[in-house]
Amino acid sequence: MEQKKIISSSYTSDSKEKPRSIAEITARYNLSCQKYKELKAAKAEFREQKVMVYAELKVLGWALGKSDQTISKDAN
Repeated sequence: MEQKKIISSSYTSDSKEKPRSIAEITARYNLSCQKYKELKAAKAEFREQKVMVYAELKVLGWALGKSDQTISKDAN
């Protein structure tokens, strides 16, 4: 109940924030691909970080209209 009050008081539908452009999403997607490849190539185990980066990569890929197979191929 308390959490609902915090969310509803801080967010308004007429906020001045604008959605990200396709160029911004594409740039972030490419950076995530690069970071995921670096984490996979690292000798140390970064499982949690890899999972978080891959999840971000999936969401950005979906926002760009990419299929799951294409996102996996880009990540690897």
